[in-house]
Amino acid sequence: MTVGDRFEELVEARDGVLAEAEVFRSELEPILADALRAGLDRVTAAQAAHLALLDEPTRRALDEAAAGTTRSAVAAVSARLREPDVWLSPHTAPHLGRPREPGWSLEVPSFLVRLLGRGPSGPGGLGNLDDPGNRIWVAIGAAAGPIDGMLLEFGFQQERRRIGGGRFGVVPRTLPRLDPSGVLQRRWKRYRAAFERYEALERATG
Repeated sequence: MTVGDRFEELVEARDGVLAEAEVFRSELEPILADALRAGLDRVTAAQAAHLALLDEPTRRALDEAAAGTTRSAVAAVSARLREPDVWLSPHTAPHLGRPREPGWSLEVPSFLVRLLGRGPSGPGGLGNLDDPGNRIWVAIGAAAGPIDGMLLEFGFQQERRRIGGGRFGVVPRTLPRLDPSGVLQRRWKRYRAAFERYEALERATG
């Protein structure tokens, strides 16, 4: 196989990753919106006493703010996930967590092991979607920020026992809580297979 053939194969694999990423992103939007609305419902139900103190105009304003902020949060996540680098380099810390090859003392730094050619050359396999070291999951979790700000603005108190992420626990911490239907899990497996093929080709080409 020529260098040109290998490069063409790498470009094709990269395009495959981004195609899977785009389908994942589009399927995520309604699922994330539903999860955020459910998280908001949990907070307002848990703090029903505070909600009861709000007058009717304030409650209407809260409903409008909740709907608008949810749309904005989902849009922000979706915009982040349109960026190719998130999908082509999905590890938050690629050089951490790599297995050490047997035979090396723990006193030898990992960078020296790699330099001497006896360590793994890549960041290892891509884990589950809800792995905290996964940039896609980090982007999804960022949806909590706007929701948290809106709830604080309306006088809600931060939850001490949070079910999910953020100050109020509105964003699910695990994939099954985010998507009980399993749609995203199936899509993630397709993306992961495409990414791992691309990653292997990139290492071979490099």
